[in-house]
Amino acid sequence: MMSKILRKIACAALAATTAVSLLGCSGDSDTDGGNNVNVGATVNYDAEYQGNPYLPLWEYIPDAEPYVFEDPDNPGKYRLYVYGSHDTLKTAYCGTDLVVWSAPVEDLSDWRCDGVIFESVVNGTADVLYAPDVALVEENGKKTYYLYPNNQSWGRTTMVCKSDRPDGPFEVVNWKEGSTTETEGVLGFDPAVFVDDDGSVYGYWGFVESWWGKLDEDNMSTLKEGETSKRNIPSYDQMTAFDYDPTQFNIVQDENVGKWGFFEASSIRKVGNKYVFIYSRNGLPEEPTGKNYSQLAYGYSDSPEGPWKWGGIIVDAMGEIIPNDNGGYDRTFAGGNTHGSICEINGQWYVFYHRNLHTYARQAMVEPITVEWDEESVADGGEVRISMAEVTSNGFFIEGLNPYVKHSAGIVSYLTGGASITPAYSEDTTTLPVVNIRNGVIAGIKYFNFDLDAPTDGSKSLEVELKPLGIDAQIDVYLRPASAVNTPVEYKDSKVVSVGEGSKKLGTIELSADMPMESTTFSISAKEIDKLDGQWGLFFVFSSDSGLNICELYNVQFVSE
Repeated sequence: MMSKILRKIACAALAATTAVSLLGCSGDSDTDGGNNVNVGATVNYDAEYQGNPYLPLWEYIPDAEPYVFEDPDNPGKYRLYVYGSHDTLKTAYCGTDLVVWSAPVEDLSDWRCDGVIFESVVNGTADVLYAPDVALVEENGKKTYYLYPNNQSWGRTTMVCKSDRPDGPFEVVNWKEGSTTETEGVLGFDPAVFVDDDGSVYGYWGFVESWWGKLDEDNMSTLKEGETSKRNIPSYDQMTAFDYDPTQFNIVQDENVGKWGFFEASSIRKVGNKYVFIYSRNGLPEEPTGKNYSQLAYGYSDSPEGPWKWGGIIVDAMGEIIPNDNGGYDRTFAGGNTHGSICEINGQWYVFYHRNLHTYARQAMVEPITVEWDEESVADGGEVRISMAEVTSNGFFIEGLNPYVKHSAGIVSYLTGGASITPAYSEDTTTLPVVNIRNGVIAGIKYFNFDLDAPTDGSKSLEVELKPLGIDAQIDVYLRPASAVNTPVEYKDSKVVSVGEGSKKLGTIELSADMPMESTTFSISAKEIDKLDGQWGLFFVFSSDSGLNICELYNVQFVSE
């Protein structure tokens, strides 16, 4: 195990400089009846890097579980810690180490990588570690952090580790007697562990099949004496089977017994006087979101033991849901699994999840949500209501990005027509290009905050850095108000004339076949932005008579001269 100093040197690059003031992540609130006042966050609009993903563009931390813990090096101070998998294998899921990123709750511009917190090397071979969770036990003022590394190697699927620091290092504590290769316990794939206010400990796990059980507080790994593993919520296949019996599952028996669709990614939080179970859902074909694994959904209960009442979808990482001419819906970002949870920060709730650049390059994302709950019990009609988040480029900049800062095209949150974002793993990476851009591609960054003052009162323009690829083409540039989310693109004579309700065309960039195939900055007038208020998305519509790639898109920035 590396020393603390070496681990920090190994991951010493600075992260995204989104300055956000945070307070708390427990799920409690000072408001009555759960009618939260979303105070929001204070952000540094001069930060060099803004947006989603909120960690550096070269880092790939899917399956994020956010927690606020006391900073062990600064008693009385707190940090937001993000635990997740580590997509470093590039041709397979995850990696052989777990790292943690954290930031002081007063200033999220100070993101740092706290280094490798755990590795499992058995007989000279490193195990692949999947989506982890962390639980805190505090007794007599002593804090102990338990890490569930989701080691799926033979004999070690139930692995549990502990540390006296939230940033580790963590050591395995549940080896079978006389063994250093096998662990004992009950937790399986994608473990989630919850310590209730009375000290009771609950575990949740499962891939396709969802399970739960009450754990032994003494070892945090095996079932409590007299307890058994129990079914939790039903999967899509279980719900659609001809012999589906909803009474066999840990759910409220109401009209929603056919909505659950558990896939994986168990997560558990307390919200007010209720408990919320969050998971990756396999959607239903008849829903606008369709059948996919990109959703985080939730159920809620008066007890961590359930039964769970269906709540809804919190986020769908495939982006906007656009009605099409065929009576169906189109999606606006790449599909794939997602995994995450919710956290209250400075009076504002957020959902943490991940997006897929490709199957094995997944990045940490965050969106604001609203969360409300009732004091009444679920049996008496009490609810937990969580809004469905929009997938945006904003990250913690919930009022929109600063237009006058350079932004990587890699933060696009609307991408159709077969284009993609190229991953990069070098710590000196400053942008991720949008590539595979052909005729019909639409790329959008959502959103810019045009209430912000420009650096000067001069004329406005938009600078777009791209690499032409020797094709005659044009790029029409639009601004679209935030209110136009989920509204369709409009065409006239097979040409895009609107990217959604209320959109405004800013101008056109013309590309010719004889242009040098090198990074070039193009400028178009942006005088329209002086008339705009609030949040607007910046959209690029690519057109060409050729079926070949048009260009690679690198960076954008509004300037005032």
